[in-house]
Amino acid sequence: MESSSSRRPHYGNLEALRGIAALIVVLHHLSLQPGTFLTGNPWLAQGWLFVDLFFVLSGFVIASAHMHSPACEAAAKGFLIRRFCRLWPLHFVTLVAALGIDLLGGEGAKRGYGAMVALNLTMTHAWGLVPGSVLNGPSWSISVEWAAYLLFAGVCMATADFRRRFTIMAMVGLLSLILLLVFRSGSLDGDLSLRLPRCLMSFALGVLLWGWARGRTPLSSRPAAFGQLAIAAAMIAVLPFTAAKPALGLAIPLLSAAMIAIMVRDYGSAARSILERPVPQWLGRHSYSIYLVHMPLFRWLSEGGADDLPRTAWLVLSLAALMVVSSATYRFVEVPWRERGRAIARRAAQSPAIGEHSPQAVQRIERVARGHPVRIE
Repeated sequence: MESSSSRRPHYGNLEALRGIAALIVVLHHLSLQPGTFLTGNPWLAQGWLFVDLFFVLSGFVIASAHMHSPACEAAAKGFLIRRFCRLWPLHFVTLVAALGIDLLGGEGAKRGYGAMVALNLTMTHAWGLVPGSVLNGPSWSISVEWAAYLLFAGVCMATADFRRRFTIMAMVGLLSLILLLVFRSGSLDGDLSLRLPRCLMSFALGVLLWGWARGRTPLSSRPAAFGQLAIAAAMIAVLPFTAAKPALGLAIPLLSAAMIAIMVRDYGSAARSILERPVPQWLGRHSYSIYLVHMPLFRWLSEGGADDLPRTAWLVLSLAALMVVSSATYRFVEVPWRERGRAIARRAAQSPAIGEHSPQAVQRIERVARGHPVRIE
């Protein structure tokens, strides 16, 4: 992970894991629809908890690429530009879709609706400033993840010391856990007031996980495969009980971290081979689109007459439409804006504002702007 190569390691199995988690969240929302064979499923009913897997995975990936970044404004700016261009364009597209549905249905006339739209446009709508301000349901997690990126950039600017960065992130994670224990008895559910600590707790866990995992020796195939199978079984076993005992939901971020810890040390088990096949990889690549698109799309299908179909037919149609639309948004929104964000970040790294840095520092900043890890000599 600290290789001086120009590209950071790509974990295809982690990408597939993200896709599987996104699909579980989609199926969770479909299970809330009456009359389908998914309705009332005790596992899918709690599938919303897999959003916390996203947060742990995000903390791990961000730390792997940026924990060694220089403590300067240019590096932080490059990081935030790339992350903003990764999150906001698709968020904006799905926000417009949700807004259109609301306006057609008369929801836009409600008091305070304009303020809600403004919060959504700035990705601050789930920071607990205003309860119930999310127009596209799943986008609440995008809002709090953006806050986590801002915090992470601030930590990296505050100190160049590797251990201090870990210490600060550990304190953030611990404080977030304490807030959830004190005000929610450990539950990850509830209104928007504590969604930010929920994200920061799992994001910090992912950062700390990367610190633990780097440099660890690979696992042999059999222990890696059995370890992943055991953790998946534990997730399945605990999920139905989280409805009656919400504090058990805290096990999901911990199990997610354990799963990632094994996956990044798995260099060739049968589990990794399965996850790196075309279908899981497709789900992983399109996971962000699948996650953000599905709620407005399902609303549009329901209000556009598809709700009159037999429930199983409606379910199949909804999933098929989701895959088609997600393919389009990935190709025409995600990919172009990801490349545009990289280009803008590279230009920012080469701006005169960083002229006071040494050539070696400039080179490190440019590598951070491209999203590559750097070795601090």
